[in-house]
Amino acid sequence: MSTLEATDIRASHGQLCAVHGASLSVRPGKMMFLLGANGAGKTTLLRSIAGDHEMDAGTVVLSGVDVTGMAAHHRARAGLALVPEGRRLFPRMTVRENLQLGASTSREGPWTVEAIYDTFPHLAKLDKSAAGKLSGGEQQAVAIGRALMGDPVAIMLDEVSLGLSPAAVDSAYDALNRLRDMGMALLIVEQDLNRALASADNLLVMCEGRITLQARPDETSLDALAAASFGHAQGVQT
Repeated sequence: MSTLEATDIRASHGQLCAVHGASLSVRPGKMMFLLGANGAGKTTLLRSIAGDHEMDAGTVVLSGVDVTGMAAHHRARAGLALVPEGRRLFPRMTVRENLQLGASTSREGPWTVEAIYDTFPHLAKLDKSAAGKLSGGEQQAVAIGRALMGDPVAIMLDEVSLGLSPAAVDSAYDALNRLRDMGMALLIVEQDLNRALASADNLLVMCEGRITLQARPDETSLDALAAASFGHAQGVQT
């Protein structure tokens, strides 16, 4: 059974339809990448699934439970987490305080501040540091840790590598691979097509609000992903 399943999601910004009937399914212990050019509708799709953006139509099912009618905070308490683009930390609060905020939607589970520090060892020495003084990679680790504090079963991450150094990106993906190995379902918006091909279990490409390609990495190529990002190809349906 899929951990996260979204079906025929439609969402708008005023009179502009941003997502046209997008569907996806992420199973436990799998990493799905959502690709596409700027303005393709990726962020709107994630925010609609999370309940932060009102959908025009569609359904969202989490661990077999229909959460479509739930507000965003109730979806979070059901086990769905969103790490937004730009991290959205509280810059004057310490690392520990930012992490503790994530526990406000916590379900019963293993994640504590100390467990976060085990997953991101470099954060332990920054415990009392203001989040706004951290590097981009350190802030991304805090943002992921804050999401984990809610003990989610699925995490959606918007633009994981945006603005990060190559070393920081590698560190973030090392942590995400560990979460996948723990059985978590991951839905990741990413601009780096090479990273997506190397890391994904499944790939989706969006263009102008529509899914134009759906494939496993061994079924597609860098050229096909790039073409689908501009609506020039129809991908393999899996």
